[in-house]
Amino acid sequence: MSVARVVVTRPIVFPDLLASRLEELGCEVVSAPAISIGPPRSFEALDNLVRAPDRFDWILFMSRNSVRGFVQRRRRYSRASPIVPTEVKVGVVGPSTEAIAKRAGMHVTACSLDHTGHSLADVVIGVEVHGAEVAVVQAEEGRSEILDRLNRCGHRATRYAAYRTRPASVPGPVITAIQTADVDVLAFASPSSVLSFAIALGGLGEVPKGVAVAAIGPTTAEACQQAGRRPDVVPDKPGAVQLADVIVAHLKGSA
Repeated sequence: MSVARVVVTRPIVFPDLLASRLEELGCEVVSAPAISIGPPRSFEALDNLVRAPDRFDWILFMSRNSVRGFVQRRRRYSRASPIVPTEVKVGVVGPSTEAIAKRAGMHVTACSLDHTGHSLADVVIGVEVHGAEVAVVQAEEGRSEILDRLNRCGHRATRYAAYRTRPASVPGPVITAIQTADVDVLAFASPSSVLSFAIALGGLGEVPKGVAVAAIGPTTAEACQQAGRRPDVVPDKPGAVQLADVIVAHLKGSA
């Protein structure tokens, strides 16, 4: 089998578990970030949180960028204090978010291993009586399902935007490579990246059948379908390494 070319559509991050795993498995990575990460439109709510995080029983971080945004603002106001007070429990979505939280000095109480806010909410619900105060730190446009679930179960969950994602321009040569099937896989790690490519291509239905579409999890898979193409590859458990592994398994099965 010739070297498979995989378009990775998420912003370049370090460490990039998806790209590094694909390269480890013998793929050529074509980097085409479809979203850019920037500050939220207002820091007012986040600053209120970082000034007094001890008002909450839990602080939940939905991504690595939510940890970064929180830590940056916290250090502006209180360099001498812990990033999160020891009496406040910390929950995170996924091992990569857990790793960056620990590097920032946080003690992580709970980690959602299936990379969903729903299961992280279930952890809180399972250990807390009604009425826990929960701060949810996420993207400005982040989904509300974790807040809805916590609030329905008698807790008080509040959203705090730590960053904002915006569509990025997809390079013309990458679009041409997809249209001519000069790549093997188009890999998506978020609904936002799906939207950017759908706009650039005129819908994911325009992706040739010879180019497999891969989605990191069910939320991104749903976005692909809404954009015009049911994904060919979705890991059983969402995650960057898992996505790389199922991409390569799919390629070997198609060879």
